[in-house]
Amino acid sequence: MERPSPFTALRASPLFDDVDDSALQALACTAQWLPVRHGQQVFAIGEPADHFYTIVSGEIQLYRPSFRGHDTLFQVLEAGALLAEAPMFLKPPLHPLTARASKKTQLYAYPREALLALCNTSPELMQTLLAALVRRLYRAVSRIECLSLNNASQRLATYLLELHCPHDGHCVNGPVNINLPINITMLAGHLAMTPETLSRQLQKFRQQGLLRGKGRALTLLDPARLCEYVGLNASDFSGKTTPLTAGCCNLAPD
Repeated sequence: MERPSPFTALRASPLFDDVDDSALQALACTAQWLPVRHGQQVFAIGEPADHFYTIVSGEIQLYRPSFRGHDTLFQVLEAGALLAEAPMFLKPPLHPLTARASKKTQLYAYPREALLALCNTSPELMQTLLAALVRRLYRAVSRIECLSLNNASQRLATYLLELHCPHDGHCVNGPVNINLPINITMLAGHLAMTPETLSRQLQKFRQQGLLRGKGRALTLLDPARLCEYVGLNASDFSGKTTPLTAGCCNLAPD
């Protein structure tokens, strides 16, 4: 498969929709090709944020390490996504999270100075960046609400329903296949429960005829009845452009 050009990788991001070709090409000319092995870190928390990246292929996990061995996962980014664009605007520019490849991954790296120079000449880009950061803030508030107000079964159900219902709001009340983007241990930490508690909750859903499957490949059998079982409002997950709990788990890109 032919490698896409840095210009093509940048143009694929909605963030650069309003940037003209000549300005975007100037940014693309600064790119460096960066292959990353499975399990290799791209950057660590607290390191200088001197580059941002486009993900050409593979998958990147953004997490905060724990001395107790249970990393807190914040986001999983796939091909086509931008990585570490927000820290470019911090003072001092330091990475707030650690990034590692969860499979063989290929990136383009662009220097911070080149992005800042482009922003100085493109008010449209600055407005788009601001809107993206506000969306992340809303997701963070939703996640705090989700973790503080809901019990373990509601947090898990919310997560499964958000996998089922994408942010365009097209949900169906019937059997649907879903795939967990992370393993059980990492998901448990992110939902503020132990792996044992998560396994018990999944088993309860299976016993109630709400869920089928093992590992990461699951089938959500009856979303409306799942909501009823855990005490959630099913209307929050159907027919809305953005569910009320959108981004509770904060695992999807903008």
